[in-house]
Amino acid sequence: MAMLLRVGQIGWLGTEEGPGYKTVAWCDIHAAKLEEQVRRHPGIATYADYREMLQKAKLDIVMIASPNYCHAEQATAFLDAGVHVFLEKPMGVTVAECDRILAAWKRSGRNLGIDFEVRVSPFARRVQALMGSGEYGHLRRIEYLHHQGAWLAGGSQSWRLRPETTGGLLPECPIHYIDIFRLLAGEVVSVQSVSGPNVLPQYGIPDNICSHFFFENGVLATMLNTHTHSAFGRLGDPWQNTADYMQPLGHDMSMIVTLTGGSIAVDFLRPAITIHRFEEWPSGSGGVRVVQERVEAFTAMGMMAFFHDCSRPRNEFLRRCVEGLPPIQDPVDAWRTHRVTFAAEQSARENGRKIRVDYTLPF
Repeated sequence: MAMLLRVGQIGWLGTEEGPGYKTVAWCDIHAAKLEEQVRRHPGIATYADYREMLQKAKLDIVMIASPNYCHAEQATAFLDAGVHVFLEKPMGVTVAECDRILAAWKRSGRNLGIDFEVRVSPFARRVQALMGSGEYGHLRRIEYLHHQGAWLAGGSQSWRLRPETTGGLLPECPIHYIDIFRLLAGEVVSVQSVSGPNVLPQYGIPDNICSHFFFENGVLATMLNTHTHSAFGRLGDPWQNTADYMQPLGHDMSMIVTLTGGSIAVDFLRPAITIHRFEEWPSGSGGVRVVQERVEAFTAMGMMAFFHDCSRPRNEFLRRCVEGLPPIQDPVDAWRTHRVTFAAEQSARENGRKIRVDYTLPF
């Protein structure tokens, strides 16, 4: 079985090889990257146009890691050609593009995996285990907070700043945690978002959004994303220091899961999970205080392995394709996360109008 690594990410994805599969082709629009891959791996074919590669490379599996606005065209082309597709999130930059990909998957009979690697991370499995134990009661609320720095107008990432090429603020990193909300709490019925005035002039999308997600079971999830707090120090660039990788000044990212008998706090950047328990206090009063039970440190595995290990779902997708198994996450379930995300984006554009999520399938 063959596979492809696609557009602009070949150095990151590497040369995948395992039982029943190996890398046979790369495609990238950057000539220098292709030349480097030819030098390092002369046996792997390279292409500058995915259409040529699709025609010539005889692929069984493709991995698409191109910018968001390329996803619908590329994923649909490969699915229609009978190729299994592992696709970077988001599926597309509009609801219509997501629908187009899902319809192509349905008629293809092939596997479609969306790269929601956070849902299979150690932190997510640990939170699920704590919730599933019943020790802390049942779920009532989820809070997610992310302060990060600005994307810049120049360079290869500038496409992230325009709604027509990125899909908005929420389809980028926040969509992962909307997917986690659904993993932990079930189905979202409606959403409501507000966005404060932008202060970053290069942004064609909001530089901040606060969203509420209302679930069928009564759970409420709240998400705050801002791009105006974390910063680079005057005396150096912490992004170039491996000890501070992804941790510029002020960068924080956390989640709190509140249950009827306690709470679970996740610090993604430290990384650690703090567990609190509710107990009656004073005794016999019927009142409750919050007591820290323990802190579980995950520093030994490292921050990226804790919540953002892209290799895990990719390798599992490959194994399942070889063995004739479906992907970890059903494509319709991943598509439903996108429906919630784009409804939250729409609510922000419409000044906080509460929107009922439409899950009408495109087939």
